[in-house]
Amino acid sequence: MKYALYYYDACPFCQRVLRALPGVKVEVEKRNVLTNQEFRKQQYAATGRTTVPCLLISDNGKDTWMFESADIIRFLQSR
Repeated sequence: MKYALYYYDACPFCQRVLRALPGVKVEVEKRNVLTNQEFRKQQYAATGRTTVPCLLISDNGKDTWMFESADIIRFLQSR
């Protein structure tokens, strides 16, 4: 499985997730939607939303998108 976090620095909910990342056992690619508009476009094309934080979970060609900082942290901590 691959994980990518869509975020931006000034978002307090994103900061909550970013602070939790060092404590998880999986690698999470960080995709800043303000510094790279392609990431924002990808998220919007797939979900119809630009809400962050948003975790992309890729598993054998199947993509799942997860919103809500508490849910993202809980999910990553369980991996």
